[in-house]
Amino acid sequence: MSLSPSTAPSDLRPSATAAWVPSSTQNSILGAPLLESIGVRHGFTTRQGGFSSGRFASLNLGRNWGDDLPTVRRNLEQVATLAGFAPERLTQVRQIHGSQVLHIDSPELAQREADGMVTAHDLVLGVLSADCVSLLLADDEGRVAAAHAGWRGTVAGIATEAVAALATLGADIHRIRAVLGPSIGPCCFEVQSDVSSVFAVHDPEVVHERSGRLYVDLWRYNQKLLMRAGLLPEHIAATPPCTRCDAQRFYSFRRDGANIGQHLAFIIGGSS
Repeated sequence: MSLSPSTAPSDLRPSATAAWVPSSTQNSILGAPLLESIGVRHGFTTRQGGFSSGRFASLNLGRNWGDDLPTVRRNLEQVATLAGFAPERLTQVRQIHGSQVLHIDSPELAQREADGMVTAHDLVLGVLSADCVSLLLADDEGRVAAAHAGWRGTVAGIATEAVAALATLGADIHRIRAVLGPSIGPCCFEVQSDVSSVFAVHDPEVVHERSGRLYVDLWRYNQKLLMRAGLLPEHIAATPPCTRCDAQRFYSFRRDGANIGQHLAFIIGGSS
């Protein structure tokens, strides 16, 4: 069994366009060149540059873990200003660690349970995370998807479902780009045997043992799902920053426990 994610076959390595580029003017939102290259407006927020305090410091976008709600709203308004969208266009679901993907035609705020959304309209799709993988997908004609992939949703195949949902909107799978957002990496996602065995049944290559401890590579598993769904390897950016490793830039449930902040991964649909 491989002990390091660096031993992945060459066809699973990310392309050079997978690099993460913070803005030269602010540190609150990261962009992925893979999506920028086709003109898709999107972003992955960090924890920096907001107004929350204490365990939520400072750019918390999560409303359900105990932060002051007016402050969270102020954080969102700042992100919206930086990204150039109206806050009322933000659409979110109640995330439940599943694999359902909803087709969205008009804005709604956490009204329905799901973990993914697709649209071809001028809407802002957003998912929250604090270690879980966030997936943003788009073609070059305004069709976009956002998905939340915890380990349960990853195993359930939400990445595959997001691609399929985009295809129902008319997207050519070979033209879809996909980016994995900042999340817990294979360096840090330690699990017990009950979880590792679930992954091992499907793909033993994503389970690693180091010093008697078990780790799962969620990035590689999602990357493989996207490739099996038909995406080209060069159209997948699957090596984001690890949230647990970088306490200065990111919240991490695994590192800090519950009642902390959450990041927002967002993508804007519709033809420009």
